[in-house]
Amino acid sequence: MKKSFILEEIYRQNKHWNSPEEFFAELKKIQHKRKLYQEILPYLDKRQILSIVGLRRTGKTILLKQLIKKLSKTVKPEAILFLTFDEAIIPGKITLADYLNQYLEKIAPKKGALFIFLDEIQYNKKWQHIIKRYYDTDTRIKFIVSGSSSLFLRKKTTESLAGRIYEFSLPTLSFEEYLQLKKADQKMLEAYIEAGIFFDKPIKNLEIAKKFFRQYGGTIAREYENYLKYGQFPEIVREENSAVIRKYLTDAIYKKTIEYDIPKIFGVEKVDELKFLFQVLVSEVGSLVETGNIAREIGIDEKTVKKYLNYFEESFLINLIYNFTKSARKSRRLGKKVYLGSPNFFSALNSWPDNGQFNYKIGFLVENYCFLLLKKKYEYVSFWRVRNKEVDFLVTNDILDAKNYQYIEIKYRETISAKELKFAGKVAKKSGNKLIMITKNDFKIHNNNILIPVWMLR
Repeated sequence: MKKSFILEEIYRQNKHWNSPEEFFAELKKIQHKRKLYQEILPYLDKRQILSIVGLRRTGKTILLKQLIKKLSKTVKPEAILFLTFDEAIIPGKITLADYLNQYLEKIAPKKGALFIFLDEIQYNKKWQHIIKRYYDTDTRIKFIVSGSSSLFLRKKTTESLAGRIYEFSLPTLSFEEYLQLKKADQKMLEAYIEAGIFFDKPIKNLEIAKKFFRQYGGTIAREYENYLKYGQFPEIVREENSAVIRKYLTDAIYKKTIEYDIPKIFGVEKVDELKFLFQVLVSEVGSLVETGNIAREIGIDEKTVKKYLNYFEESFLINLIYNFTKSARKSRRLGKKVYLGSPNFFSALNSWPDNGQFNYKIGFLVENYCFLLLKKKYEYVSFWRVRNKEVDFLVTNDILDAKNYQYIEIKYRETISAKELKFAGKVAKKSGNKLIMITKNDFKIHNNNILIPVWMLR
């Protein structure tokens, strides 16, 4: 009974062996390939295990199937095994080893490389020990695993798979990817790619950038705000109904992670506390977070709040950023802010009424977006706060060299006064650096300041 159930489940999930059209049907709807796809390809013939982590619904399963389709052109279909554990396929005492044993004994070709894809691996107990055993004893097997919990994967791989695994992160859609999936005007998209500005690189061609600003500013600015509110997940990019989008974000990402993933993986029993805390954090995005105050507000002890914050961060729901200091230990005592894993989470818990009730929040979401961009490009991202004055971001790849510090201020509004530039500009100038100010619609270089519209960033 046990063996027959396992074989039945294996065949059910691996329709690419006999019905590839059915297995790859999703790929017809989403033909776009994430940038990570190209990054991973060179590692498919390497010995190490590949691990792909990221938020729910960023496209990890689609990415795995795209890799399977690529391999299917040169590898026998039966040499590729796919199992997703998000469907709870391991009842009772059946283990991952039972599935692998049945596959290797009954189905897998006896010669040649084998590729085993394990989706949402974190739901499988002791998966790391099982994979290690096969990795060490059968050199034919290449494992590619995915998961939605960074802490669970890192902890387990550090314990058992050190030196045997490469980790990749699949982020939410970039603005460029959003425009591609939205099928935006091709000329505008090409102009954006050519003129787009990177935080960590000089402006490539100022005249081309100015031309793009003049020609497409109004159109692309509207697309950017839509992206910021609703457009960071592949399946909803082209959805027009805001109620449908909110339900998708709430049910598929927010609720599934908080009500299912975190309790199951970390053993949290009081789900209502998790939900309430996350709602508080969403309402305070970009603000200083005082764990003691939050604990008193929601009626739980501060130690539990800190523990929940860690779970949220390791599940990619939030990011914590600390006040600048050259001492990492001291930095964590000086204060911290919270940013969401995606600005779209605000839309999961709030509507955007026509009366503009929440328009003031867009500035905080722009700040959140900029943080996520900076996090990809710099090793150290912090904010600079002295008494009641603040610079939104101080970033660097060398914390010991002040000449490499970059100061960034976010001012997403119609007009910006010279007074608003004063403190941040003074701090930047003192260290011999320019100030980058991210704006709503200003683009100019003025003295020691560079003003860039957020929708021109890449």
